[in-house]
Amino acid sequence: MSASDSRRLYLRVILKLMGGGLLVFVLYAMASGFFGDPGGDSVLPMHIDLADMPPGSLHRVEWRGRELMVLRRSPAMDAADAAHEQRLYDPASRWSVQPRDARNPGRTLAPGYFIAYAQGTDLSCPLDLVTPEEAAAEGWGGGFVDRCRGSRYDFAGRVHDGQPARRNLEVPAYRVDGSRIVLGG
Repeated sequence: MSASDSRRLYLRVILKLMGGGLLVFVLYAMASGFFGDPGGDSVLPMHIDLADMPPGSLHRVEWRGRELMVLRRSPAMDAADAAHEQRLYDPASRWSVQPRDARNPGRTLAPGYFIAYAQGTDLSCPLDLVTPEEAAAEGWGGGFVDRCRGSRYDFAGRVHDGQPARRNLEVPAYRVDGSRIVLGG
């Protein structure tokens, strides 16, 4: 076998391997498209009725594989946030993930309510609600505390200064339709 014949054989083998790899990739892409999770923006909208929530109540729902919390703020919660605003890391929410129209002190599109993902921004740990009455003994106004490292957030999801977490809670995109919150769609 001459040098040119062995070179041709080598190039033919390489070309066939590349074609085989391309075929495997196309088959994988087709199979994952047929059998994969649709996810993405094709998820149907979710409606959350706000009419039956008394002040101070917290509802948790699952949406797009993540836990979401809806808080009906009470007057005591609003007063606690106003009294402790100087202790916040980002009180104006300039570095927050939230809808553009929710850049207000309550970080909401529905006055009197707060909607956010129920995970801390440090290690994505679950959050617990601490009422103003429970927090008074510890010298803060209350809000949310993550279960891992104890980062504190106020009732608008803004992180307190000096906490392991350095970002405010993430607020999903939503819209208000009468007395309902509509997520997605």
